[in-house]
Amino acid sequence: MYYNTSGADNAAYGYTSLYSNTTGAKNVAVGKAAMYKNQIGGNNVTIGESALFNSEGHGNVACGSSALYSTSTAYGANTAIGDHALYSANSSFNTAAGSYVMYANTTGYHNTAMGYGTLGDNTTGVFNTAIGSLAMDRNTTGHYNTGIGGYALFNTTASQYNTAVGYFAGNTYDNGWNNVFVGANTDVNGVDYYNVVAIGQGTICTDVNQARIGNSATVSIGGYANWSNISDVRVKKNIKQNVPGLAFINKLQPITYNLNLEAAEQIIQPPTAKNKDGKVIQPTQQELNAKKAKEKVVYTGFAAQDVEKAAKELNYDFSGVDAAKNEKDLYGLRYAEFVVPLVKAVQELSKMNEEKDVKIDGLQKQIDELKAMISGNTKTNITLSNASLEQNIPNPFNNTTTIGYVLPQRLANAQIVITDNNGKMMKQINISGSGKGTVNVDAGKLSSGAYNYSLYIDGKFITSKQMVLTK
Repeated sequence: MYYNTSGADNAAYGYTSLYSNTTGAKNVAVGKAAMYKNQIGGNNVTIGESALFNSEGHGNVACGSSALYSTSTAYGANTAIGDHALYSANSSFNTAAGSYVMYANTTGYHNTAMGYGTLGDNTTGVFNTAIGSLAMDRNTTGHYNTGIGGYALFNTTASQYNTAVGYFAGNTYDNGWNNVFVGANTDVNGVDYYNVVAIGQGTICTDVNQARIGNSATVSIGGYANWSNISDVRVKKNIKQNVPGLAFINKLQPITYNLNLEAAEQIIQPPTAKNKDGKVIQPTQQELNAKKAKEKVVYTGFAAQDVEKAAKELNYDFSGVDAAKNEKDLYGLRYAEFVVPLVKAVQELSKMNEEKDVKIDGLQKQIDELKAMISGNTKTNITLSNASLEQNIPNPFNNTTTIGYVLPQRLANAQIVITDNNGKMMKQINISGSGKGTVNVDAGKLSSGAYNYSLYIDGKFITSKQMVLTK
């Protein structure tokens, strides 16, 4: 306190501590050269050689050799505990606990770092939280990140809104933004991935905008409720009823299979977990046993590439296929999406059944009518040798044709009945009299094709012939 003039309520212990102070008040400086250059800063607590050496700020707490060494001007409300913690800081509202924590920080503010070297390279990044040895060590200008666990987000430098919880979580690559890693060794397999979610020890995301829950040994994911997808018509556009049903379902090839986890890792190429000495962490025997057990499970499903091929053949943009986005990504299927074409297929089958029911009902009605005609009026003694039916003229014909016939002398009623090849009655023409007669048939409402025409007398079948209609 060599130059102190009007500064009051100060306590200085150690050679040249508070040496330059003039008007600063309510400071505590313990250690050689502690708060050496402070002149007007107040309400600071400093313990350690050269701690708060260059300070002019207020409300700082520095404990450790060279802690908050460079803090100047009016910045304050920093807490630095540890050797060289917040060494370069010229900002406010930071909390650092551990040796060399936030060592390079200059103007970054509202950061919290605990553990050796955490946020060590941070310069201007703000509102970051790093807890764990070397957590977020290489962050420089990134904001709003949270890294909890040794080496969490270690290599991410200038991104934002990342959250990593667990040893080595999000460690290997310089990540993009909006990523979430929960679990030891959760990570990605490429640089600058963004908006990914990896949950579970060793879970790896293989592309951007991706969420993965569980590692390759996980055998069950579930809960007490089904997963809900947003399906509000108010947020849907370009709605079309063009989903193929049976055409798509019939192309699918259901299979059973076992997983080859080694082949999956060769494609994904997951980052190698390492210990603090840089040595590869080998999987435990329990982890190896869990993977072997999973490879023995027989699954039922489809091959994604087969489903993709089936959809493309129908020009169907099927959202159930999660195609690989890069050479280190795997194909996947969203099995819930199969419900929609399955529903369409059921609807198509239902319609087909309804049409068949109508057709069967029609045929049954004709059968019943014919039975009634056959078993109806038997009072008239019909001499079959006196009744006949002639071939229509012309045949084939276009719109009209003439049918000749011979009726017996005594009868109650007679009809010429025209049916298609399925037995469905298309026309019924009542005729009367006795002996020879003709009837003109107008086929304007009939389609081209072959038809049968039959003679019935008093409900009894006499004979039948075929005619051909051409248009």
